[in-house]
Amino acid sequence: MPRTPSASPSPHALLRAATKEAYERVTVLLSTSYADFSPEQQRRIQALVGREGAPPAPRAARTPKAPKQARAPRYWLPHSQETWSGRGRVPQSFLAWEGTVAHTEWKKHHPDERFPAFPG
Repeated sequence: MPRTPSASPSPHALLRAATKEAYERVTVLLSTSYADFSPEQQRRIQALVGREGAPPAPRAARTPKAPKQARAPRYWLPHSQETWSGRGRVPQSFLAWEGTVAHTEWKKHHPDERFPAFPG
């Protein structure tokens, strides 16, 4: 079945046209502005251009992330000396302390705070 003139170009043809346009832009940029690049940039360009027909260099393997460091305590319970960094879920001991008489007494003197601040 012959193609009609109104049919849109194939994705391969679009890619070929975009590649050609990019090549022309790079060529113009390098021929007119090569001297404006720093020596390091010029070396990198030469290294890229010198790899004619070579497959792209393999990417370096990702290094595993460093383990998360323990955060400094932000809150503490004076009666049990238990601490909490203030991140993540509230520990059960802190939730249990909220309903005690000790918490009520402490809250009278610290109305704007939820838990006692860690001393230090």
